[in-house]
Amino acid sequence: MRRNELPDACFSILPSTGQLIIIKKGESGYYPSEWDTGNREENRDIASSHNVSRGISDMQESAMLSGSMFGWDTPGANPQWYLDNAKYANANILQGHVKDPVMSIYYPINGLILRYEIMGKQQPYLPMDKLPNELMGMNAQFIMQPDLVCGRPVIPVKVTFAKNGSCTVELERGSYVAGRIINADYQITARVRVGNAEFAIGECDKAPDPFVTWVRNCKNDGDGPPNYFWGHYRSYRAAAVEDFCERANDEYKKQQNRMVQQEQKRTTPKKERGEAR
Repeated sequence: MRRNELPDACFSILPSTGQLIIIKKGESGYYPSEWDTGNREENRDIASSHNVSRGISDMQESAMLSGSMFGWDTPGANPQWYLDNAKYANANILQGHVKDPVMSIYYPINGLILRYEIMGKQQPYLPMDKLPNELMGMNAQFIMQPDLVCGRPVIPVKVTFAKNGSCTVELERGSYVAGRIINADYQITARVRVGNAEFAIGECDKAPDPFVTWVRNCKNDGDGPPNYFWGHYRSYRAAAVEDFCERANDEYKKQQNRMVQQEQKRTTPKKERGEAR
């Protein structure tokens, strides 16, 4: 499950009373939990602990709560809405090691860590171009699934600092999926969803151009296999990562502009009717 998708169910607490509840995707209202303690703080700890164990983030829980209370077609019922409204906080230079989430191997890392404020909390992110090659190469046992934060693909991470100033970086759950996908002899190493479009990076060390970025229409694919097309072939990984981020950002801007135009069309007739009266 990606971090911008709704889980089938999650725990939360009622804002008014602090009661521990269960929310199911697509259903209005909630189900009381038999684990309710009658104490808001204890219920909050239970909900958070259970959600974390299932890889459910705070923004996913908030989206579930919003959907159950105000409707599943409202903006707040979409986890991506919280990423669209993130605020850039700061950036710091870090030096340390990043953990391979599958093999439990640590690779050196030296670069920037970005921080965005999401729902009142700061979330650290690692830029795609700062990832070690070992995490983006064909030897990786997983596929990167970056967050799309304000239109920019970035990897959500946990950062732990040692007393000497070095750090250990771990990928957040939902930012990767274990396994491999092969398309036209290229192994998919990263993918990001932008509305119904998905952009992907592929790598094949035997091809004349070892790297490629593709797009696919998730809505058209349905439950069938991914149908990647419109490939941009590159000789170097850095160029492919740059193209991957640019394509995703361009599509994000197009979709945002389209939504603004649709909203203007929807509201303009109302204003004209009001002026006519």
